[in-house]
Amino acid sequence: MPLLTTTIGAYPKPDYTPVPGWFVIPDRHRTNPTEAYSAFLKNTPKDAQANLDRATREAVQEQTEIGIDVPTDGEIRREHYIYYHLRHLQGFDFDRLSVNVMRDGAWEVKVPTVVGPLAAGPEFLVQGWRMAQAVTDHNIKITVPGPLTIMDSIADKHYRDDRNLAFALADVLNVEIRRLAEAGCSWI
Repeated sequence: MPLLTTTIGAYPKPDYTPVPGWFVIPDRHRTNPTEAYSAFLKNTPKDAQANLDRATREAVQEQTEIGIDVPTDGEIRREHYIYYHLRHLQGFDFDRLSVNVMRDGAWEVKVPTVVGPLAAGPEFLVQGWRMAQAVTDHNIKITVPGPLTIMDSIADKHYRDDRNLAFALADVLNVEIRRLAEAGCSWI
């Protein structure tokens, strides 16, 4: 069996897409990135969904055309690989960010904070997967951050115990992963 190819990471967002990246929000160290992102969401043009779908189709088509065996959706809808997922979970506060020192003191940044018990919210990845899957006969891969990746990018003021937080994250992530699998997504 030949080695299958796929892509990792997010595709660059075309200028016409309405989702600003978390890291390109101006002055994210002094400004609350969530306030900037929330203001953006309130002022999003009505054709935003059509533009996101267009950019996703283009990303999938390009990967298919260059011979990628298992293309991704390009993560076009995500402002940040991790935070996009967390916005769909209960228990995170994106309005009162906590300062977190990361990478052994090399970086200080404001991050979302766990403020209550984590719980899954409404389905959010399946619709994007279906849209991307409709573009090609190749199986589309959807990426999901794991508990430890998430724990490195947040602050925890609720569980205050890494083991309990990791298990809570695994439980809520599993809900969306099962939704994807039940919908027919075979590469997660």
